[in-house]
Order: sequence, then C-alpha cells, then structure tokens
Amino acid sequence: MRITNNGNTVDRIHNPGKYRPTEGWEFSPEAYQVAALRSFHFLEMTLRTKNGSVVDPADISTLADHMVGLPVELEPGTELLISVPLHELYDLDRNVDYSLTLTYGDDRARVSASTPVRC
Repeated sequence: MRITNNGNTVDRIHNPGKYRPTEGWEFSPEAYQVAALRSFHFLEMTLRTKNGSVVDPADISTLADHMVGLPVELEPGTELLISVPLHELYDLDRNVDYSLTLTYGDDRARVSASTPVRC
C-alpha cells in the first residue's frame, strides 16, 4: 500500500510503526506488521471475488501488545509504504480476479483505496 501526499501542506497520519514478530511467528515480518495494524483497527482490508463475495482472511493474529507510535508527518510529495502480503493473509486461487479495498488511518485521518488483483 502506498500513501502519497499530493497536497501542498504537511499531512499527519497514523504511524505504522515497525512491529517485530514475536518468537515462534510462522509468517513474514510484513504479515506481522499487517496483523498488528489490523488488531489496532488502523488497517481494514476487504478482498472480494469477481462476483462480489467477500473472501475470509486467514486466521493470523499477533501474539503481543505493542506501543502505538505518534503520527507521522508526510511532507508534500512524500509517501508512506506498507507491504501487504496477500498470499499470506488470504487463501487465493490462481488465475482469479479479485478486488481489494484497503482503509488505513485513525479517527483523525483515514485514506481508502480499491484496486483489482489477479493471482
């Protein structure tokens, strides 16, 4: 996920942090990051099939509580990147079209985007 400040002023948005996986974590560090953000309700994800059915996410959750960082400031023209490893978070079928909707942020600032995905 790429969040870009296309405006002329500084924008403040939730800090995604750099949460470290706990011992015994079986997935990638990126999947841990997404699981932590989802547990705080800072990241919402909806994956749909071509006919609109919602795909249930894998049962992946963090094993610890984390400190939530202060918001980050995005200068005009800068971006914030968050890796979202869909293949770890959903049981995807090959050669199938999906639609992914992501919403990121907190009560002060939220951004949303939708994109087609082909696996």
